[in-house]
Amino acid sequence: MVAILLPNLSTTFLAAAIIPLLIGFVVGYIVRNALKVGIALVVLVILLIAAGIITPNQVITPLAALVKSGATTSAVSAYANRIAGYLPYSSLTFIIGLAVGLLKG
Repeated sequence: MVAILLPNLSTTFLAAAIIPLLIGFVVGYIVRNALKVGIALVVLVILLIAAGIITPNQVITPLAALVKSGATTSAVSAYANRIAGYLPYSSLTFIIGLAVGLLKG
């Protein structure tokens, strides 16, 4: 017969479980709001193009220049990788917090 032991509910155990949960919630909340802003910008640009205020070329040219600049893209990518290294994304409580932040944030 196998006995299942309950976890030790010490302060260290609770902190190790709750801190990644809170970090995940905050990251999910930030990602959700960033997506909202991105979608709002896309809708605004589409409305401005439809109204004839700007042309599609005025939007595409700066975006193409941004994509072509390899130094800027690699710098942003390196910075994002460094920030992602701080996140406890292998923790189940972080993933739960991230999901809650994305869905309810």
